[in-house]
Amino acid sequence: MAKITIDGKVCECDEGEYILQVARRCGVFIPALCYLSGGTPTLACRLCMVEADGKRVYSCNAKAKDGMVVYSRSPEIDAEREAITQVYCINHPMACGVCDQSGECELQNLAHLMRTN
Repeated sequence: MAKITIDGKVCECDEGEYILQVARRCGVFIPALCYLSGGTPTLACRLCMVEADGKRVYSCNAKAKDGMVVYSRSPEIDAEREAITQVYCINHPMACGVCDQSGECELQNLAHLMRTN
């Protein structure tokens, strides 16, 4: 068993497990659109970026190492995530009243969570 620290919370995991999986199991929220349960990481959405041991990585594809320190939020990461979400929303308007996915759309949920307009 390995131990990593995510946002100050010590999490046990298997060494080599993806950081995003560890975070979800430990109750640490890291936004991600491309990494659905049962899927494989695609690095497509780029929203799951974190800082791990001082380097910017995508948590859906970065593997945990014993003693690793991960930060899922910082002013820089938050600003980058907001910019990425705004780009997604350009061709995906948030006026979702007529959409079958309204209320169950991960992009809509994340945009509201990050207060993106």
